[in-house]
Amino acid sequence: MSGASQRPPNASMGLLEDVISKALDPGYAEAAARGPVRRSTPMRLGQGGFDLLLAVLLGLVTVVAVAQLRSPSLSGPDPRELLEREITDRTAEADALASDVQVLSAEIAQIQTDAVASVNPGLFAQLEDYELASGAVGVTGAGLVMVIDDSEVDPDDEAARVQDVDLQVVTNGLWAAGAEAIAINGQRLTSLSAIRSAGQAILVDLNPLIPPYRIEVIGDAHELQTTFARSSAANHLAFLSGTYGITVDTTSETTLELPGVGNRTLRYAVPSGVASSSTEDEKKGTP
Repeated sequence: MSGASQRPPNASMGLLEDVISKALDPGYAEAAARGPVRRSTPMRLGQGGFDLLLAVLLGLVTVVAVAQLRSPSLSGPDPRELLEREITDRTAEADALASDVQVLSAEIAQIQTDAVASVNPGLFAQLEDYELASGAVGVTGAGLVMVIDDSEVDPDDEAARVQDVDLQVVTNGLWAAGAEAIAINGQRLTSLSAIRSAGQAILVDLNPLIPPYRIEVIGDAHELQTTFARSSAANHLAFLSGTYGITVDTTSETTLELPGVGNRTLRYAVPSGVASSSTEDEKKGTP
């Protein structure tokens, strides 16, 4: 390269030399030369007091928030009271409807009496027998009263409480002993009745029962007691009483009044020889 000045070999090493010899930025070097800021003692005490106060306030807010989340709110009504009030209201409505059913059933019975008794006395007598057997009308007569109650020894033990199966066994034993009509806590039992449980409650035809369970039975009191005492149902009650402390009290009554359930419509059963509406629809091709 004639005529051109040659660059020294170390001409491009200036940047590397600056990085090696001046590792810190000039701003960092200036800050390091100034040294730490010296605060006066009152200023440091004030800053520390502010930090302590802030920490206490934050801790207090946290404690209050946790306490409010863990404790139940007392501003609104008690849910248990609301549920009890709802149950009371619905029970009163159901009782009123049941009373209306009894009144209407009595009116229907009177109309049937006026229409059939004078025209066909035999048919009317047969109708009365059917109503008595089906539980559609109320009945009056002598019989037994059996009161079964939960154990008082250990009321928290589920086995020491009367179950739906216990009432089923007892009522079946009473029917077999010759009972003509049975009611539990005022709920008449019929061939369509069901005794079942829902949680800890016992239901008769969807009507909840409250212990003690008063079973009223119309029939020959002496025959009922004698026959029932020899049945497996009596042994079942003796086992419950001796093992779990469930109480059973039986007395004879000269007059008992059991309510009727009114007329009910059979949804599936029909008299023999009479085709149901569903069968007739199938023959006609109706879906």
